[in-house]
Amino acid sequence: MLLILAAFTFLLSWWLMPDPGTTDTSHILQIVKQSRTAVVASVIIQILSSILYILAMLMIVKIISPERTTMAGITLLAIGAMGLCSDAFFHLLAWFMTDNSVTIQKDVIQVMTFMQTDALLFLVPILLPLLFGSLVLAMGLNKQKIISNKSKIVFTTAFVIGILSAAAGKFHLYNGPSPVFGILALFAGGQILMGIEFAKTTRELPLQYKSNKIIIQVNH
Repeated sequence: MLLILAAFTFLLSWWLMPDPGTTDTSHILQIVKQSRTAVVASVIIQILSSILYILAMLMIVKIISPERTTMAGITLLAIGAMGLCSDAFFHLLAWFMTDNSVTIQKDVIQVMTFMQTDALLFLVPILLPLLFGSLVLAMGLNKQKIISNKSKIVFTTAFVIGILSAAAGKFHLYNGPSPVFGILALFAGGQILMGIEFAKTTRELPLQYKSNKIIIQVNH
């Protein structure tokens, strides 16, 4: 349930953000100024989402005994949750810089340009694990026979679309709307599917633990 809520709030936070994926400073300031209420709501929900991801990973560790691949996915997702939370503060800065009390001038543009270029070198390495971790976790849970390979297929499809769209953009083969939100929606959908299957498979685990405790007490 926690993973499902985390994925839902993740998708909601990006749905509230205008034109996700853009890095053009002037364009960002313009669209954020036009949607300030939605942006600050997105920031709050994104921070909540990162907390839910961490809690979900802790709960998975508590419920099952993760094997190596599963544990790697849990670790990557936890790191990605930190990146997701950090990214929220990037958005919060953009929201503040579009306040009427702030004059859009050269220094403000310079700060935002830094946040959308050099600062991403600090953010991206801890944000991408949220996506890679989803695939690795799905592979691990599938290997442990806890979920099917459906979410793994969804995540793989999202990566393929992301790679193809990036290549198309680089070689100027596509100039249409950014597919970033669609790709993020696929990841969120895969996580929701993974959460549903995980909950269904592990629903009886607490009863098994209780039974084991009873057996141990009888043996003693």
